[in-house]
Amino acid sequence: MMKQWKKVSWGVWLVVASMGGAVYAQSLALSVKEGAPAVYTVKKGDTLWDISAHYLASPWRWPELWQSNRNTVADPHWIYPGDQLHLHFVGGQPRLLRKPVRYLSPKIKVTPKPVTTLPAELLLPYLAEDKLLMDRERANLPHVIGDSLAQGYIARGGTIWVDTPLVVGDRWGIYRSAPPLERKLASGEMTKISSLKEVARGEVVSVTEMTSAVVLTDAYQEVKPNDVLLPAPLPKHDGAMSFSPSPSPAASEAEVVATMGGMAYIATHEVVVLNQGHLDGLEAGHVLSIIRPGAGYTGDKGNYEYSEPDTQLLSSSLFSPSKSGRLQDILIGEVIVIRPYEYFSLAVVTRAIEPFRVGARVVSPRKG
Repeated sequence: MMKQWKKVSWGVWLVVASMGGAVYAQSLALSVKEGAPAVYTVKKGDTLWDISAHYLASPWRWPELWQSNRNTVADPHWIYPGDQLHLHFVGGQPRLLRKPVRYLSPKIKVTPKPVTTLPAELLLPYLAEDKLLMDRERANLPHVIGDSLAQGYIARGGTIWVDTPLVVGDRWGIYRSAPPLERKLASGEMTKISSLKEVARGEVVSVTEMTSAVVLTDAYQEVKPNDVLLPAPLPKHDGAMSFSPSPSPAASEAEVVATMGGMAYIATHEVVVLNQGHLDGLEAGHVLSIIRPGAGYTGDKGNYEYSEPDTQLLSSSLFSPSKSGRLQDILIGEVIVIRPYEYFSLAVVTRAIEPFRVGARVVSPRKG
């Protein structure tokens, strides 16, 4: 009997992070920016991050500004264009109080969209179209054999053949795999994961005992032999966009091991891959600080000089006879986890005051 792959619905969900940073937040007093507005009117296109940036140097701490609204607003995401936000202080701590806009004698009832944590256009492409997949899982996916014309690149409207019998009428996404990322676990075992970028979508039009024909209905790039198939993502509006940022666990530390955009230098709004996942305690909404190592130096009094960037220095060497060490690290931005996997995570760069590269270190947010 012919074995078929049945399409399943792959929802795009973000784990809603709780206000788990309460203890952490209590130990860090919020500091309002100089010149912050006493009253702010929410505009179309605003995000909670944008609004908080008017008041805080660390806008990911916006949940703390909303303490005053808990009795009147069940979910702080439900603020709308036109609402007024009033800055006041409770026990010396800044708070934003929401006063919803009221319309007199409305002629047409309009339901505006509430603001989200981060811009939808920033996150949706990565939530719906980019994925991380363990190598062992990728090996079992349907793979593109090619087309009947032996083309190396197949464009929109072309028909590709896949090495697995699927179900006629089902829609699939076609993904290109990047070289696998490796991580050595505490057990000594090596685990590998690949980033997958969607390049096209197609519909199954015919099936044989061993293969399927798929017509490319949409193509962002040409499809190539050995690309892989996954069930087509849900419509973009089905992705959950609201989650509460909170500091990652105090001991959290990870490395940026790849960027989904493939850029040599990484900046604000890029999505990166971290080499820590939910088994390491990371959850969607966790915030980590991006660190640039402080300059290394060698020498002694009167003869100090900077060491080469790649020189290996230990912090303890500050007190060793060699008189070499490294100056204090520099905070250059933050990332927020948007999708954790077992041993890796996708995170978006919410702020970067300078470009950085793969290999950058991210740690639990620092005081100040």
